[in-house]
Amino acid sequence: MSEYLPPPERDAFPDLAEDAGWVREVPVGSALARIFRAAGPHPTAWHDFRTYGPLDARFDPHPDPPSDSPGEGVLYATLEHSAPAQDTTSAFAACLLEVFQATRIVRRASGAPTLAMFESTRPLRLLDLSDSDWVAVAGGNAAISSGDRSASRAWARAIRAHYPRIDGVISASSVVPSARIAALWSPAVDALPQHPIAQLRLDRGELTGVIDRIAARYGYVVLP
Repeated sequence: MSEYLPPPERDAFPDLAEDAGWVREVPVGSALARIFRAAGPHPTAWHDFRTYGPLDARFDPHPDPPSDSPGEGVLYATLEHSAPAQDTTSAFAACLLEVFQATRIVRRASGAPTLAMFESTRPLRLLDLSDSDWVAVAGGNAAISSGDRSASRAWARAIRAHYPRIDGVISASSVVPSARIAALWSPAVDALPQHPIAQLRLDRGELTGVIDRIAARYGYVVLP
């Protein structure tokens, strides 16, 4: 049985003291990766913050019920880290595993899934949910990163309302806990560059080898 995440109590949320280590500042030029769908019924661009929600994603800050909330956008990305060339827990691997985790089938063409790599143009201030003790101090636990997603979304809404100036949250991936997922909220819009470093559709031939290696390691199936 997974750990139970209690509802958030904003009265228990601490002030974000600079020396507490609760806010992670991601430096200018840090590389992030995301996979978005460039075609299909709801096509998006690499830099689009989704204002419709909440959907089934873990840290959607939108109020219930699902609707368009222009001031409450979200963009999910993984933070790149230094790792050996053979490492399969890269930002790209984490993206791939997160996006296709529901079926564990990587469909490389349907909906034109596209990898985008980009660098932040200013420091990102993200509430650290996995590498600090903020969650424990605030009355929660590690299930915020791996438990029921609707419970995590309640925390996301409370965090967004309580700390309106932060750029979002960063937490461990529920699929690969060593990877770090950033949920960027509307204040982070001005931290994105005009153009990404790279933008590649998943059905490009040069990605075949790395996708096949990631899928084999984690038991995913790859379809054209």
